Amino acid sequence: MLRFLVSIVLLLGGLVAQRYTISSDPWIAWAPVWVAQEKGLWRQYGIEVEVVAYDGNDAAASLAAGKVDFCMAMAGTAVGMRVEQRQDVVVLAEVDWSHGGDKLLLQQGLERGGLRGKRVGVYEESPAVLMYLAAELNTVGLSVKDVELISIDDPEALASQVAAGHLSAAVLYEPFVAPALRGGAARVVGSTADFPGVMPECVLAMRERVAKMPPAHIVALLQGWIDAVEWARQPANEAEFLRLCVEHAFGSEKVSIDDARRMLTNVRLHDRPMLRERNLGGEGIRAWLDRAVAFALARSPAPSTPRPELGPLFEPRWLREALGAAVATPAK
Repeated sequence: MLRFLVSIVLLLGGLVAQRYTISSDPWIAWAPVWVAQEKGLWRQYGIEVEVVAYDGNDAAASLAAGKVDFCMAMAGTAVGMRVEQRQDVVVLAEVDWSHGGDKLLLQQGLERGGLRGKRVGVYEESPAVLMYLAAELNTVGLSVKDVELISIDDPEALASQVAAGHLSAAVLYEPFVAPALRGGAARVVGSTADFPGVMPECVLAMRERVAKMPPAHIVALLQGWIDAVEWARQPANEAEFLRLCVEHAFGSEKVSIDDARRMLTNVRLHDRPMLRERNLGGEGIRAWLDRAVAFALARSPAPSTPRPELGPLFEPRWLREALGAAVATPAK
């Protein structure tokens, strides 16, 4: 009888919706999750999603710890979770690129070619950051192995180390670049915009968790994201989108409207054609993940002790269905 009543409620208006959580760090490209939450875009597909915001670089760790259902993260973070930690993480879709938002900072008076043996700070020692750093170093014939990596997962602390002149170079992202430049100890010499597509970003989940979800709910999560990006790209919504960014997308960091507008120029949010090209085409994110896995294995070879087999790292079937949906359809 109870099951019958619940079914009637769902059919008559979707008054009871499954609730999920999605984590996000302070980063302008992931601001559409706040649009989807604040504008009720997930609700139209029959689910409720709460955004769980972190001040530092902890969104992926919250996913791995089982604290949230989904996560916004760099694709290379997922590779690091897979190769180094043997976690059965799933990339549901590539949704954007860092395209200038991540930058290489150097001490004043130092050039890339002088980094051999020097201390280089990174906010995450995963393929997400290291493949970009490798691209920068390769321009002067160096590799990641030629520098001393200093991993500081708190971007505010990393910025402080750069500003104090304790590091020869660092990779940092907005909004933490400006504090790192205070005092003039360092300068920006390059960014991800110099290597288009070097740092793709994705929606992630843990396989065990999504296996227990109705597939339509995963599709609904991606549909809500797609709708949020389309809403944010409309000129008429610019002012409201920037307000949502400032109020929600950066945790405790103080960011102005002008800061948010500038940072938006340093990312590439994928529209529907780009989502199809990058996720459903022959190359795109699948090929990037293959390269990133090889990069990670070269740095951290697989152990000789057998480990449990993991499922496919990339699962595009839910996005394929989300892109095929022309109108809002309540999830079942």
